[in-house]
Amino acid sequence: MNSNQIRQKFLDFWAAKEHQILPAESFVVKFPYLEAISRTNLWTLPFYPLSLGEKHPPENHSATLQKYISPNIQVLTQRHPTFFEMLTHWGDYSKQQALTWAWELCTEIYQIPPSRLVVSVDERDTESAAIWRDKIGIPEQQIVISRWNSWRPNAGGHCGISTRIHYDCYPERGYESAALEEDIEFRSKSKEEYDREDRIGHILPEEDLRFLSFYQLVFMESEASQYGNQRTPLKTNYMACGMDLERLATILQGCSSFYQTDLILPVIRRAAKVAGVDYDLADISTKVALRLIADHMRSVVHLKADYYYLKPQYNGGNFMQFSGLIFINKLIQMWVMRIALYSQILGIEEPSIERSIEKVVALGEAFYPHLRQQQNEINSYLTQQESYCWNMLEGDRKKGIVSGYLLGQLFRTYSCYRQDVEKWTQKKGISIDWHGYNLMLGPEID
Repeated sequence: MNSNQIRQKFLDFWAAKEHQILPAESFVVKFPYLEAISRTNLWTLPFYPLSLGEKHPPENHSATLQKYISPNIQVLTQRHPTFFEMLTHWGDYSKQQALTWAWELCTEIYQIPPSRLVVSVDERDTESAAIWRDKIGIPEQQIVISRWNSWRPNAGGHCGISTRIHYDCYPERGYESAALEEDIEFRSKSKEEYDREDRIGHILPEEDLRFLSFYQLVFMESEASQYGNQRTPLKTNYMACGMDLERLATILQGCSSFYQTDLILPVIRRAAKVAGVDYDLADISTKVALRLIADHMRSVVHLKADYYYLKPQYNGGNFMQFSGLIFINKLIQMWVMRIALYSQILGIEEPSIERSIEKVVALGEAFYPHLRQQQNEINSYLTQQESYCWNMLEGDRKKGIVSGYLLGQLFRTYSCYRQDVEKWTQKKGISIDWHGYNLMLGPEID
């Protein structure tokens, strides 16, 4: 099942359940939602007006495709890309209705074998556990009681306990260890795993994790304050639910990693073609570099498509919106610099971002037609940014040494890793002026 079919089946399913199908919210939204962008859980962005009582009340059951920029903008993993999509729906469901529909969507519409699904519930939520077990018929061994099934936005807002549906990647391990937290959550990596050769500062291996969490159903019941732990009960409870498209595609397309799905693999292969390498035969370092380029390409194209018509101009009015747009512009520049850096690491001799832009647009235009409509503006802006970054790198490469100034720009302005820079200098055969960089930082302050 390709990704467009996955999206359409989701929308058709909820339309048949009398849900209003809404357009995706833009990354660039009007104040007061701007603070949510790239700083909190953006998959709930359609719920912000609902939280403020402005539109889409819970009784009007709604569904949409929602774009997302991860708050973790510096580290990628096999399961955590920078840009991804959430298939979201919400309304004033009862728990039994919501859980029954969710199970129907997973097992009947997407035809995921029930034996490969495990659900987790909060230890306080005996009602959901009983519904999963007694009403839906999930075996007791496939219901995990967890202390971590709760959700709240980072900046405050509606929150509540949740129940999640996970795909079991290794059912042969048995269920004795299923309740262990490291099997359910994204677990912390040891220093040895961070130092693995295939990390390159960005993508951490997660091939040993058993469960892939892809569907979260949150019972919104209180309002969390922005600071502290104060919570106020809501006048009307409702449910906000989201499925991770990238993870769902990984499951339905029989892939071991998101980078093998049709959402990103064509972009990876386009980058590989530009670099003159065979992706399937490449070593792990080359593959990770290509994945990083493809991941960042998806991010900058979608973000720029929403952002291009808004210029960060401050005229004494809304400073918060102005600063938010500056932040978005910085994100784009940061990712373009990484694309340029890793393109040179792969041996690409000239700027080539425009060729990958076309592939991202082609993959997304069926559900996001504004990508094609704005392609000229996207090309113009991103090629300009790439040329600027490329010239910065080439200037020091021709001198044979990376200056302290450029190091400062790469580390502090573009959030590049030391491993990135060292890999690039090794590839180009140039040295690094660490002394000049330390002088630029100034004396250490105790």
